This record gives sequence, C-alpha cells and structure tokens, in this order.
Amino acid sequence: MAVDDADQLVTCSMDDTIRFTSVTKKEYSASDLVKMDVQPKHLSVATGGLTLAVCIGQVVLLKNKKKVFTLDGLDYEPEAGAINPCGGTAAVGGADGKVRLYSVQGNTLKDEGKSVEAKGPVTDMAFSKDGAYLAVADEKKVVTVFTVADNYALKNDFYGHHAKVVTLAWSPDNEHFASGGMDMMVYVWTVNDPDKRLKIPDAHRLHHVSGLAWVDANTLVTTSHDASVKQWTLKY
Repeated sequence: MAVDDADQLVTCSMDDTIRFTSVTKKEYSASDLVKMDVQPKHLSVATGGLTLAVCIGQVVLLKNKKKVFTLDGLDYEPEAGAINPCGGTAAVGGADGKVRLYSVQGNTLKDEGKSVEAKGPVTDMAFSKDGAYLAVADEKKVVTVFTVADNYALKNDFYGHHAKVVTLAWSPDNEHFASGGMDMMVYVWTVNDPDKRLKIPDAHRLHHVSGLAWVDANTLVTTSHDASVKQWTLKY
C-alpha cells in the first residue's frame, strides 16, 4: 500500500489489480482500478501521478491510473520496487540480489545498465522522503542504504535481525528508518550511525511484522498477521 500526492490509497493485490481509493472520501470505488497482465506484488508512488508496480516477471509504470510502460522479458525476477519521490529514477530489486536503476523519462523506463548490489534476494526497498537515500532489505537479514547524490555509493549496512527482513519504512525526518522481520522484531535505525538503534523485541509475539508506517517522526505503526495494529512512541 502507498498514499500518493493526490491523497489516494494505492493498493495491489492477488486479484491482479492496482486500485485507487480516495483517503479523504473514505469510499471504495469499484471503477478506480487498473487490471494487470499478471499478479502485482509490490508498488511505489511518486509525484505527478506516477505508480511503479512490480509484478511476477514484469515491471509496470502507471501514470494517472493508466498503464503507460511495461518492462517484460526480464532476465531476473523482480521482487520489489521504489520510485524516487523527487522523480527521475525507479529502482527494482531482484531475487538475484541486484538492484537495477532505471531512468524515468516521460512515460518510459530506460535501462542504462546501472545497478547496485544488496547482500541477498531483495524483500523490500524504499527511498527516503527527500529522495536522498535508497534503503534495501534482503533475505540475508541486512538492510543496505545507498546515497543517491553520490552515484548510489554505499552509505551503511545495518545488521541486527535474526531472520529475513520483510518490510521497511522511512521516518519523515529522513534520518531514521524502521525495519521489521520474520524474527518478530522491529528496529529503528539512524542513517548516519548503524550502531545507534532502537530495538522493539517481540513487537508482535504470535507472528512476524508485515507492515510499517510512520505517523510522525516519533510515532511508528506496525502490523502483523497476528491481526493487530500497534502504535509505538519512540524516544531517541
């Protein structure tokens, strides 16, 4: 799920659709959907009505609720994607542990042969709100952060999870991000100091953490397959 700059909740599902729901109206619209060729599994939004959808064997760029470009026939399996909120770049993480960087040019994605390496198969990824950093989570229990302005040079690696990292989310302050894993733990990391972290052990005791979202710089929300939503107040 993601909320775009038009206050629409953008969701993708196993019913092979991307749906757009007004957050302000809080009303479900049966017509605001885009049917995909194959099942979508991850999405990301940016300004200008852009949505990047990562599907099984495909990457699709949507603009204003319409498909405008499709990458298929890929030589890797895409697992997660992130489009820079400032525009210009779409990053797609693969099961091969590689993150490919595509240039967003108008309504197309151009492969310029640039990529960076995660530590293992990519599970989730996100740009910081200001577009300065790209964080990539992987199956090898690591989160890797790259600096965008420095040609995606490695900023830091973040170790701590005891099992696969499945989800991450950036704080509005762009200095912290949270990660959740199969180990039922949530960590809140400081970008400039990998050793400075807040640990929430057993965030959800019955099941792994499935989703993270920030309300503000000191309030984090976590979800899990244990059928609960929890809100945490953070003190750094």
